[in-house]
Amino acid sequence: MKLKWQDLITTLLVIVGGVIVYAKFYSYNWAIIGSWRSATTLLLIVGFLMFLFSRFNFANLSILNVSEMVLGVVAILMAVWGIFVVNHFVFYGLATVLGVLWLIDTARHARHGTISSTPPYNRHAPIH
Repeated sequence: MKLKWQDLITTLLVIVGGVIVYAKFYSYNWAIIGSWRSATTLLLIVGFLMFLFSRFNFANLSILNVSEMVLGVVAILMAVWGIFVVNHFVFYGLATVLGVLWLIDTARHARHGTISSTPPYNRHAPIH
């Protein structure tokens, strides 16, 4: 398993997102999450920071990478929609998508870490 310091950062960001969702769900009166729009904007920022630390590779077309790409587009659309429409369902949906993105990202790093740690076969060896 090859999880790195970037995975720790994304995990901490998911925890921050979870605190935002928890505080909003229980109607904490924090100025920074006072409205659904500001709370959705904070989740958008958390998601963007997660993307920056995810070591995402657009050239890799594995099922986990493609799933991340699709969910990333869904997260962006939900965030923009949630900022303009201001709906609590969109806020919770965005939080769920970001959580699933984190799970896929961590699974991708763990999977690719185990694949790359196996000894490579010799592609140029003669076949007998």
